[in-house]
Amino acid sequence: MKQTPYYVFDTDEFAKRAAMIKAALDCKGGRKIPLCFSIKANPFLLHRLPDELDRVEVCSPGELEICIALGIKPESIIYSGVMKEECDIRRAVEYGAGILTCESIRHAKLISEVVADITTETDLKNDNGSDSSKKDDIKKDDCETVKVILRLTSGNQFGMSIDDIEYIISHPNEFKGLSVIGLHYYSGTQKTLRKINKDLEKIDSALATLKEKYDFQPELVEYGPGLCVEYFEDDWEAKEQAALDEAAEVLKQFAVKYPLGIEMGRFLAASCGKYYTKVMDLKSTGDANYAILDGGIHHLNYYGQRMAMQVPPIRVYADGYEVCENNGENSKIKGVAGPVGNVENIEKTGNNMDYTLCGSLCTVADVLVREVTLPKLEPGDVLKFGHCGAYSVTEAPALFLSRQMPAIYAYSKDNGYECLREHIPAAGINLAKKVQ
Repeated sequence: MKQTPYYVFDTDEFAKRAAMIKAALDCKGGRKIPLCFSIKANPFLLHRLPDELDRVEVCSPGELEICIALGIKPESIIYSGVMKEECDIRRAVEYGAGILTCESIRHAKLISEVVADITTETDLKNDNGSDSSKKDDIKKDDCETVKVILRLTSGNQFGMSIDDIEYIISHPNEFKGLSVIGLHYYSGTQKTLRKINKDLEKIDSALATLKEKYDFQPELVEYGPGLCVEYFEDDWEAKEQAALDEAAEVLKQFAVKYPLGIEMGRFLAASCGKYYTKVMDLKSTGDANYAILDGGIHHLNYYGQRMAMQVPPIRVYADGYEVCENNGENSKIKGVAGPVGNVENIEKTGNNMDYTLCGSLCTVADVLVREVTLPKLEPGDVLKFGHCGAYSVTEAPALFLSRQMPAIYAYSKDNGYECLREHIPAAGINLAKKVQ
């Protein structure tokens, strides 16, 4: 068994989800709705992107550097993010990012200035001269252009008002180098169909205004529907498929009117992740049985997990056996624990107990599950948590208390298990330089 704690991300499952979403969004008459993966959900899935994904959304300079290091096609990148500086924009433009988002008028100005500077530098280089006096002779009118989409706010710090969007569109001479091709809109995650319909109504209203006033017709309307992931339901696959099919109908209707693009993170990636953590200690105090694990809340983060009351998918591995999921039965499946070996020959047993599953952190908040019925645990048993392919690996407070950061593996039928990252000691990251 591999050293715990660690994640395993199933790239076959990731590709299956992408194919499922693309199939649901398939429009009659040959119209295609491009699908974009928001990599903040899980950048470790970038190394084996399925063909069904047309674009990736990058929301920070660090995520852009990951894409560059992995050789992600620059034309597939939408460079987003609420905070962009000149150096960030330059890096994206020079790499050839296909589309940049504007979250403010300042973003539009910065992009325009960067494009003008790059054009000037290119022209000077082509002139084979280093005479800086020539710089003033190169007109901004001759700038190359960068495709941008303007983000419409949903009522928070992201994006801008329709007034600011109108200003950018109506003052092209102030923003040379920008080719405004459309709008960007995202209003949150775990949304109902009712909320999606309200989003689309808002986008439609904004585009109608821009059409009427400026004859603006978008080439792309990039929208994140934020479909619900059913972390704690036994029939999660059926419920997610139903929600997707329901949303797809209204999205396809919208796509008849506008060139729609869909971006997803959580809904694409959640089901492909598993997290393995070992039972290190067991104790009973009063009416509670506690299992102390070598992982914890600094590695696992389930959206909507209120006070650890909901129970995510869990399997137990012990002595070369896999014990069935927490469904009230207690089954042993012969095999090898962890991301190796095959599973065979089911044998039923009894002896279930109720447990509170706690992590390794010195805080009372480190409770993964408040109460769950599992086969009787022993120190050394391994718990596998499911549905953690989105955000856990990047959003959980991994550096808290300087515990070791988990290893990360990818799995596919064709490539087997691949180590993407070894365990990382957090102490060195949290260690201040010695002051003389």
